[in-house]
Amino acid sequence: MNNQTTTVYPWLQKSWNQLRRYQQQNRLPSAIMLVGAKGLGLSEFAKIFAHSVFCLNKNNDGMACGSCSSCLLVQAGNYPDLFHVQPEEDKKSISIDAIRKLSASLALNNQFTTPRIVIIDSADVMLHQASNSLLKTLEEPSENTSLILIAHKLSRVPMTIRSRCQILSIKDINSQQTSSWLKAAGCVEAEEYLDLAGELPLLALDMWQMEALEKRNALRKDFVNLLDGKLDPLFFANQCKSLQEFPVLKWMASWLSDVVKCLHEANNIQSLVPNIDDGLKVVTKKLHLKQITDLLARLATVTDIESSQINQLLMLEEFSIHCYSLTTK
Repeated sequence: MNNQTTTVYPWLQKSWNQLRRYQQQNRLPSAIMLVGAKGLGLSEFAKIFAHSVFCLNKNNDGMACGSCSSCLLVQAGNYPDLFHVQPEEDKKSISIDAIRKLSASLALNNQFTTPRIVIIDSADVMLHQASNSLLKTLEEPSENTSLILIAHKLSRVPMTIRSRCQILSIKDINSQQTSSWLKAAGCVEAEEYLDLAGELPLLALDMWQMEALEKRNALRKDFVNLLDGKLDPLFFANQCKSLQEFPVLKWMASWLSDVVKCLHEANNIQSLVPNIDDGLKVVTKKLHLKQITDLLARLATVTDIESSQINQLLMLEEFSIHCYSLTTK
C-alpha cells in the first residue's frame, strides 16, 4: 500500500465509523458488501480498513500505524492473511478459477490471530459459475475471516449473494464536502468538475488532471458546428474517438437534452436552461424536436456499441454524418 492513500476520504467517514464499531465490538461480519458508484474510492477504502485490522498499533481513529511488523508486511504486499480478488487485466469478469483459488486458500489456517480479510473487487461482474462457487464460501464461512465485496451496481449481484452480506451503501454524498476536498487538492473549478463527473469526486479529480473541462468545451463548439453543417463529420467522429477516456457520448446527450428543453419552450430559452451554450441556442432555431429526439435515440445506440467496442468508429461516423445532414439538406 505504499502508493495508496492512508486516510479515509471524507465522504466515506460514516462507513468507516460503522466498520470500526464492528471491529471494536468484535463482531465483524463474515461478509460485507460496499455498494457505490465508481469514482468514490471503495477499493482503496477496503484496503485501508484491511490494513487497520492487521495493524498492531493503530491510532485513536483506527488508522494503521504504518511501522509495526504487520504494517510492513502489508506495505510489501506479503501479508499472508490478506486476499484480493478482481477481474484480470484483460478480462471484464471475475472467473470461477479465481474464486476456486480463493476457496482453496481459505481452507488453510490463519497465519496470525487477527481476522483474515478477503477483498473481492467488482463483485457485480462475476461470472455465473464464479457466483455459485462464492456462494458456497458464504454459506460456510471460514473461522475468523471477513469478506469485503465491492459492487458498483447492486442489481447485478445475485440475490443469493446479497442476502448473505451486511450491505453498506455509499450514497447521498455531501456536495459541499466533496467540493472542499477537491479544492484542497488544487482544483479551483471544483463545482464544474464535480458536475462534469456526475458528483463523483475521484473521477472529478482525474478529469481535472486531464483538463477535461477545456476539452469538453472545445468538443461542444465542434458539436455545434457539426449540427450547423460547418464541420466535417468524419473529423468530428475522429475527435470523439481520440477522447475515448472521457464520457463524450454522455456529454453530447446532455447537450441534446438542453436543446430539447429549448425546443419545448422556445420563447423562454435562457430561463429554462440558464447555462446553455450560445451556439446551441442559435442552432436550436434550425432544428425540430423530432430531429433531436431521433438523435438522442441514435446516440443511445452508439453508447451500447461503445460498451462492446464493436465498430465504434463506424457508428460515430454514421452518427456524425446524420448530425451534419440535419441542416445541410
